[in-house]
Parts: sequence; C-alpha cells; structure tokens
Amino acid sequence: MTKIKHWHRNSSFIVAMNSMFNVLIIEDNSEFSENLRRCLLKLGCDVSVAETAEGGIEKMQSFQYDAVFASLCLHSLGGRGIARWVKQNEKSDTKFFLTTSWKGYLERDLLRVEGIHDVIRKPFSFNEIRDKVLEHLG
Repeated sequence: MTKIKHWHRNSSFIVAMNSMFNVLIIEDNSEFSENLRRCLLKLGCDVSVAETAEGGIEKMQSFQYDAVFASLCLHSLGGRGIARWVKQNEKSDTKFFLTTSWKGYLERDLLRVEGIHDVIRKPFSFNEIRDKVLEHLG
C-alpha cells in the first residue's frame, strides 16, 4: 500500500492523494461509530467497523490495519485490553487510538506502555481526528 504523499490542510477538509489508510473502529455505540467513520472517510481512509471487542480482534486476526480506534468502555473487553492484545499479538506498526467520553484524567505514560498512541474524546471533532491522524500516520 502506498502511503499518503501529500495533504492539503488549508481547507475545511483534507484530500489524501494516491492512497488511504486501513482503519478499524471498535465501538458499540452506533452513533459514535458512524460519526467517527464519516470523519475517517472524509480523510480518505478505508474504514471497517466492529461492534464488539471480540469482533474487532477477529478482524485484526485476518487483516492488517494501519490504525485502530477503540472505545475505552466496551461490554466484555475495553479499549485498553484490546490495545494490550494488539501489542502482544500484532507484529506491525498499527497505531492505536482510545476513544472515550470520560472526562477524567488518563495517564499518558501508562497508556503508551499499553500500546495506546493517543486518546480522542467524544463527541468527535473532525479537526481533532484529522490532527491525530496526521501526527501518527501522516
């Protein structure tokens, strides 16, 4: 896969030329999932969605993703647990983003140890997602 060669940042959207990133969203709230999916599609990403941690892990076992966006709180295994699974089982450069509506403090150094590259707060902002994607994938 060819990585993005050029980003246009001077408009309300970004145009990705010559490629896209393969991204997985693991989110059990369909409204949040759809909002994040739309933002990532606008950035030129190819987006897959799983509604459960198990579904997300199953997808990751059969396909290599450039990035995973997973909710902090899922029914069986939360985003931090999924990040630890990715870190232990994937031999890749997959970037892992934790999504949360929790307003409390998250210890960034501890998150990095668990394999989490960044945190994105809900409700999602296109500008924040764009900036995080550029910082970690671009």
